[in-house]
Amino acid sequence: MTNTLDVSHSLLSLSADLFWSMAQDGQCLQIFNYAAKTERAARAIQVSALDALVQPDERQQWCKTLASHQPFRQIAVRILTSGRPCDLQITGTPVFNSDLTLSHYLCVAVDLSDASAVNANLQRFRAAMDTSLDMIFLVDRETLSFTDVNNTACLELGMSRQEMLKAGPSKILDSSEQELIQRYDRLIFEGQSSRIERVMTRPDGEERALEVYSRATQIDGRWVIIGVARDITDRKRAENRALHLQRMFSALSLTNEAILRAESEQSLFQDVCTAAVSSGLFTITSILSPLPSGRFKAIANAGNYTRQPEKILVTTTPDIPEGRGLTSEAWRQHKAMLSNHFKTDERTRPWHDLAEQFDIGSAAAYPLFKRKQCVAVMLFYARPVNMFDPETQSILQSMADNISFALDNFAADEEQARAAEAIRRNEERFRSLVHLTSDYYWEMDARLKVQQYEGRIEDELNREAVQMLIGNRMWDLPGVEPDSGTWRRFKSLLRKKKAFRDIDLSFTNSAGRVYYFTLAGEPIFDNERFAGYRGIARDITERKQASNRIKHLATHDMLTGLPNRVMFQELLRSTIRTANRYKDHRFAVLFIDLDRFKNVNDTFGHNTGDQLLAAVANRLKEPLRESDIVARLGGDEFVVLLNRVSERDKALHIAENILKTFSQPIKMDDREFLIGGSIGISLFGEDARNEEEVMNHADTAMYAAKETGRNNVQCYSARLHQHSQERANLAVQLRHALANGQLSLYYQAKLSIDEGRVVGVEALMRWHHPELGEISPAQFIPIAEDNGMIVPLGEWALETALQQLSEWDALGLPPLHMAVNLSARQFNSPDLRKQIKSALTNSGIAAHRLELEITESLVVQNPDTSIALMKKIQGMGVRFALDDFGTGYSSLGQLRHYPIDTLKIDRAFVRDLAISREDQAISKAIISMGKTLGLTVVAEGVENVDQLNFLRSYQCDHTQGFYCHRPAPAGQFVSWYRQHLSMQHSPCSE
Repeated sequence: MTNTLDVSHSLLSLSADLFWSMAQDGQCLQIFNYAAKTERAARAIQVSALDALVQPDERQQWCKTLASHQPFRQIAVRILTSGRPCDLQITGTPVFNSDLTLSHYLCVAVDLSDASAVNANLQRFRAAMDTSLDMIFLVDRETLSFTDVNNTACLELGMSRQEMLKAGPSKILDSSEQELIQRYDRLIFEGQSSRIERVMTRPDGEERALEVYSRATQIDGRWVIIGVARDITDRKRAENRALHLQRMFSALSLTNEAILRAESEQSLFQDVCTAAVSSGLFTITSILSPLPSGRFKAIANAGNYTRQPEKILVTTTPDIPEGRGLTSEAWRQHKAMLSNHFKTDERTRPWHDLAEQFDIGSAAAYPLFKRKQCVAVMLFYARPVNMFDPETQSILQSMADNISFALDNFAADEEQARAAEAIRRNEERFRSLVHLTSDYYWEMDARLKVQQYEGRIEDELNREAVQMLIGNRMWDLPGVEPDSGTWRRFKSLLRKKKAFRDIDLSFTNSAGRVYYFTLAGEPIFDNERFAGYRGIARDITERKQASNRIKHLATHDMLTGLPNRVMFQELLRSTIRTANRYKDHRFAVLFIDLDRFKNVNDTFGHNTGDQLLAAVANRLKEPLRESDIVARLGGDEFVVLLNRVSERDKALHIAENILKTFSQPIKMDDREFLIGGSIGISLFGEDARNEEEVMNHADTAMYAAKETGRNNVQCYSARLHQHSQERANLAVQLRHALANGQLSLYYQAKLSIDEGRVVGVEALMRWHHPELGEISPAQFIPIAEDNGMIVPLGEWALETALQQLSEWDALGLPPLHMAVNLSARQFNSPDLRKQIKSALTNSGIAAHRLELEITESLVVQNPDTSIALMKKIQGMGVRFALDDFGTGYSSLGQLRHYPIDTLKIDRAFVRDLAISREDQAISKAIISMGKTLGLTVVAEGVENVDQLNFLRSYQCDHTQGFYCHRPAPAGQFVSWYRQHLSMQHSPCSE
């Protein structure tokens, strides 16, 4: 028996992580065996009863199990050993005495701590998935089934997790298994991610557009496809909406072209119907006009129709349903009628069968007018419902108005034709009435020389021109030209002695004013002998100017009158075609972006900004040749095409001349604006071979010019292209730098020149990139200003600097003043005062210890508003310093208007102070003026003792620069400051 027990004990020792015996109260009687990973648990059981080690929430159940005197299996408990949890799975059996009383328990345990950790990791992974705002799917490649989906996917797709897992990726992504296999295998083989778009239908019937990014990875030896999806339904709707409007404007443009080309009402009606259908938005377009019987007749059609329109009953009679539809109501009420649900609209019931046949979901009817009388109705049919939203209605109304305008012109033409016929029937009567009209009567002799020209002729210069015309041929008069083409067609008609009409001529008088006329004439025969011509001329100047105005508006910028983007692209393509044929026709493209133009709009309003853009457009033309092209692309962006300029130096010279035109202020409304420009140059044939390259490369060079300080010129190069990409990448990383703790503040001391005492510090921002190392503020600050990140960075710098000052106070350091730089965007923020007050309150720093540094350019753009804001902030106790003085727009005399406390001499005047008389004179003038105005004068960039001695000799107050102290992190600054305090003499006081 004993041997049997020994064998059993041995087997249990081998199969369990811990084997022991214990009394009913949980006290350990003997440890038989334990594994290395359960050593802590074994020692704990030896010292304390197991009941005391079990966690409180499991203790009651554990005690109940022991009190039952029954065997138990695989009870999971967690015990605390040395303050750390240990998860055990315990199996035990009671051992009884001969009198059947309980002797003890024999127990074995398996350590589940590792399994619990794995389970906890899985739970954390699930929690991470479920907190994502994107939909996440995990797909097993072998089974093509979901292994998991997150809560976002369930919520977005309107399904439970079980329903999602059951449906699988094939149904959710609307793809066949073969498509999934091919796509997933490609992901595994290529090792890259992919993107697809799918439309899926939720259980409630709503369709949603998804953008799915997928990547393959191996988990425990199995390939798993990880899919991340976003709902792009709203984006797709916006794209479809934009496409819809684009097609609508295209239809409107084609309609306007049809109006310009139309020679009759019938051709006009047919052309506009065809133009409307060609947009792809309408399936059928018709124009209906009522017969005397009251029944409408289709006079023009276009689109998908098979039934003869005449067989469809539509009438003006309101007594029957066919007389109460959209067409009839539009005719009677003289306004547009719409039905966005044609198949269910009660008004359209008589035509519901046709709606089903031709799949008509929406319809609109617009009345057409001639001489203010409704003469026809234009119908638009479309497949989608809700087709005619307010914007579509507005465009269609414009289309109908333009057609009505054309009908008025046809009516006018018809009336004038009838008048001409009456004139031919009664020449004498016409001559007596012609002075009452805007037409002219003329006669030519057999030699085609003008003998008579009568009518109401305005302006003395025009009357003189008419006198010169008498006795001469029309084409011999200076200033008279055919409106299009040459005289050849007109002369050919005259030689053939044929009647003619619609011969358009232009006449430019001696004052340069242009008039347009259209001629109609017929030959005169005397006893079958050709005697000449007679006819009329009509002044069409206003109509021609209106037509030219329409064409001009389509191709030119309304604000500046320059070619717009559309026209410039056409001109550029034409120039490229020429340059490809002739090498000496190579050219250069200049991209010009006005520097800080947004500040003008933000400060003075868009009206002032528009006036300034118009003035800039005129300036741009000054240094250019007649053959060069200037266009406005939009906003403050301009582009110049330099014809037959293939040398880089020549293009640079012209670009520099453009910048020189900006050096003089532009005066408007008693204000002066000094606008700079950043110019990028790309040479066709050298930097680029096609339209896209030459434009993109010029754009890249322009941004490089902005980055290198603005108001300069840069030529495209491969290095610039790479730098542009690096800058874009840096801009993306900058957005995460603050959140990732990569930004910090360094502090540079400002010292009293006479005493060498530290009077304050300036907070300077630094970026410590984990991969690129230290990134200079000169690199990332301009990027932050361009993309707007400068505002949150500035707020963070203000909060951090004041909090640091508070911590130094807590260390017992002598009180210091803190200087913080303000950007233009931050200064113009409406919440600036609130932010300053919040930062002061949170840090507990007195307002007079904060000094805000601003630049001259920030104040001078809108001095009245800027000064008012500065005074309000000064009223809080905050001080202002004018930074980089001398490099901007201000004069010394303007200082007295600025509410500042400190004047900082720019380092540009300090650098060569020991050798440059000009810098010495400027520095002395700034110090003297600052002293006169009671300002504290600080010199920046002091790097040697000669500079310091000069500044001391002219009583400059404070110094800041590497000679006395280099910028340092907060901890290093404290160490330096304490050492400085312990020294009897400072380097800056010797």
